[in-house]
Amino acid sequence: MEMKIPRDQSLEPSGVSIRPRQGRRQAATSQVLLSIAFWIWVALSGMVLALAALLLFVPFNPLIDRRRRVMDWISHLWGKGIMTMLPGVRLEVLGRDRLRTWNEPFVFCANHQSVADIPVLLSIFPHFKFVVKESLFWLFPLGLQLRLCGYVPSAKDKPGAAEQVLAKSELWLRRGSNMLLFPEGTRSPDDRLLRFGQAAFVLAQRAGVPVVPLAVSGTGRVIAKGRLLYDFTGVVRVEILEPLKVEGDPKAYASRVSALIQNAINDNVLDS
Repeated sequence: MEMKIPRDQSLEPSGVSIRPRQGRRQAATSQVLLSIAFWIWVALSGMVLALAALLLFVPFNPLIDRRRRVMDWISHLWGKGIMTMLPGVRLEVLGRDRLRTWNEPFVFCANHQSVADIPVLLSIFPHFKFVVKESLFWLFPLGLQLRLCGYVPSAKDKPGAAEQVLAKSELWLRRGSNMLLFPEGTRSPDDRLLRFGQAAFVLAQRAGVPVVPLAVSGTGRVIAKGRLLYDFTGVVRVEILEPLKVEGDPKAYASRVSALIQNAINDNVLDS
């Protein structure tokens, strides 16, 4: 009787193909290279526009352009340019019509998921000032543009810093400029909002202007907190919620707006 000798399975090709591993490795390499190229584009475009702003600041100085709208437009172009370099990311803006019936400046209150929030919002709204970490004012070329636009520096560890931020922000509102604040104070790691601070609502109450809640979703997937690599696909959605006047306790309004934004984000996640 003929004896069958079992084949050495180790010499047989494995049932698991190595191609998926190679595909994942190539995709990771592509993501690294594209992210490096993208960050270079962000820096170079920012440098060119900051230098252009420096030249335009002479004819459009604060004596001529009190609200520095020309400088705001340059920041708007920078945001547009960044989003143009993310063709795989679809930007959806909901609720623009909610702003058309108001003829006064706003305090925009947005949740904060990612560094991508800034160019996204700059690409949507041409004219606003926002509160920026003080250390970024010394980072070239970004710091140059921050100074030319008149953005408000925030230094939490300095005595009286909060009142200085409120005073400078209120001055811009009284000049007719919008203000943007992130009430969470830092980026959240996921779609769950961190506790909202009261500063934005105290500011709106002092200046007598409405708060506009902004629900931003999807930016944390484009570039997550603590990462430098971009995901060049996905959907980013910004929903402009109904403006409201702060006519009571700012702390209560902070909780109310936080809940409104969280609900909108949850709805957007379910719809996507």
